[in-house]
Amino acid sequence: MNKILALLTGRNGSHRLEDLLLLLLRLAIGGAMLTHGVGKIMNFSELAPTFIDPLGIGSTPSLVLAMLAEVIGSIALLLGAMTRLSALVLLFTMGVAVYAIGMIKGWAGVELAFIYSLVYLTLLIQGGGRFSLEHIWLKKRIAKKQALKAD
Repeated sequence: MNKILALLTGRNGSHRLEDLLLLLLRLAIGGAMLTHGVGKIMNFSELAPTFIDPLGIGSTPSLVLAMLAEVIGSIALLLGAMTRLSALVLLFTMGVAVYAIGMIKGWAGVELAFIYSLVYLTLLIQGGGRFSLEHIWLKKRIAKKQALKAD
């Protein structure tokens, strides 16, 4: 009974569940955003002339930056590589989208970008978890340092 109560209240003391949820979150949001980035690549010529330019750098450069952030950032999240940096870049991208699209369409047009922003904020704070490439790399690096100290 105590285990059920602990699970329901979030006080289970197990990081395995949190790490699994971070993995699922990374895979879901990375895959979903990747489709947006790939969609921009596939429709580049149609989107480039009319893409919103919130930074004042031109429509095409704005599209390229959004595309790069969405594709490279999403792949990094899927792999769990540079999770916090990728989440920060994608959070900025979605923040710009919320502001720019919100000015045109209002709240109804930015709900999805706002939800993406909250997920990226969560990943920025929490990181990728144990089921990520960065965790594996860090674990190997620490083991290597300890082996060097032992010699």
